[in-house]
Amino acid sequence: MAVPDDTLKNTSVIGRLLEEISWEGASVRGYRLGGRGRENVLTAEIFLPLGYLPRRAFLGEVLRVAHGADEARAAVIRDIEPAVLTLLPDETVLPPTGIVVQPDATLVSVSTHVLVEAKRIRASSFSGGATSAGVPGPGSRRWAADAIAACRSRLATPVRLAGHAGRVALQEAVTLHLGTVYNRVDGVPLDLDEMTRRLPETLAWITWSEIQQTVACQAGRCANLDQELASTIRRLSASVTTAIDWHA
Repeated sequence: MAVPDDTLKNTSVIGRLLEEISWEGASVRGYRLGGRGRENVLTAEIFLPLGYLPRRAFLGEVLRVAHGADEARAAVIRDIEPAVLTLLPDETVLPPTGIVVQPDATLVSVSTHVLVEAKRIRASSFSGGATSAGVPGPGSRRWAADAIAACRSRLATPVRLAGHAGRVALQEAVTLHLGTVYNRVDGVPLDLDEMTRRLPETLAWITWSEIQQTVACQAGRCANLDQELASTIRRLSASVTTAIDWHA
């Protein structure tokens, strides 16, 4: 009988999703309809095929059409092929406060580090246990902490905040509680003013509909490839566009 290799880690998209679901206790019943509308399920169903599709043509193009942090996104795209995509990575604890940072995904290369914060398609706001910048509490500290942990680029959308009318720009959302988190965390290499100044250089966003349109457009451009390869790309692309429709 083969001896299990303890050096192997749970790095697959499905494995990471199952591990996250395992912590949800009785609320796991909410997945009986396939997890429809759940952020983690949506994120997994999008990033699993994006991890397999030709990187520069698909995930790289998604980054290209995103908004903000132009130089950072360009740097990520240059390194997109060998970058390591991880869904629901392990938590990072910021000393000495114990503030927990866990983005929905990371994309890491030798020179770039992207934190992905995905929100569900249905209407929602940052509050309570969500990664919130709108109200005091663990959620708001975690959102701001993500900005401290980020390096080079971050992919997210303009957000609704509890107690605020309409949507709030990413930079404003992070800035609301960045100072509070900064003053409680040790070992931050930049001062607060410099971090605040760099936010426009490190924050980027894209909508689910833009991802859907981009993937569909890129799939159409591959129609003239070898039939077997084109069919594979078409199936993987369709799983992205269909998932977004289904969760919406």
